[in-house]
Amino acid sequence: MKRARAVFTVLRGRHVMWAASVFVGTIVVLALLLPRTGSSESVGSHSPLQGWRIVVDAGHGGEDRGVCYFPDALIEKEINLDMANRLGAALAAAGAEIFYTRTDDVFVSLEDRAEHANAVQADLFISLHVNRIPNHPECFGAQTFYYPTSEASKAFAEFIQAELLRVDPENYRQIQSGNYKVLRLTNMPAVIVEIAFMTNERDRRLLQDDAYRDAITQAIVAGVIGYVESTSRSAE
Repeated sequence: MKRARAVFTVLRGRHVMWAASVFVGTIVVLALLLPRTGSSESVGSHSPLQGWRIVVDAGHGGEDRGVCYFPDALIEKEINLDMANRLGAALAAAGAEIFYTRTDDVFVSLEDRAEHANAVQADLFISLHVNRIPNHPECFGAQTFYYPTSEASKAFAEFIQAELLRVDPENYRQIQSGNYKVLRLTNMPAVIVEIAFMTNERDRRLLQDDAYRDAITQAIVAGVIGYVESTSRSAE
């Protein structure tokens, strides 16, 4: 009942469309996890990510706080770690083997994050961050980044971004390439997901909403499953 009250709280004014999209996104993820009609599998045994090793990277940490908005007690390194825990648990529930670059408030260098992903021979790498553009408070919305010369990472980013747009119909952002070190040094398809803009008032309200964080988590999972299924089809 507590979760139900949290969801219905956002059913006001401009958040009606967003709340409806969260519901649709939840249904999409559940549909991907449920066995198909006629299958003898139980819900728990249907694992679309079985055999996939995924590194979940909580950006920043320790003395590196990331972007902050102190009036609302929003600190990026804390948001990233919370999102990493949510995402890791959701991906594990879908059958993936999960590795974290950090599980506490500690500093981990960008090189060490990439080295860890390469060492465990991960199949996918997902780094979680909160965005900002100084002097442009009008910018909002979740966005996915990939390394410019990696076609696999670009495809991976496209699947995730499509699901992020389902969560927030007002979001107009598309995937974007970037020469970021964790994307450049990792050997597998890798993306950075910026879940919102700290410099935007609308997005700051969403960052404080558990329902939004859950919806973003579910969107990323749906994007991962979509990408994995697409690679399986192309391999056939």
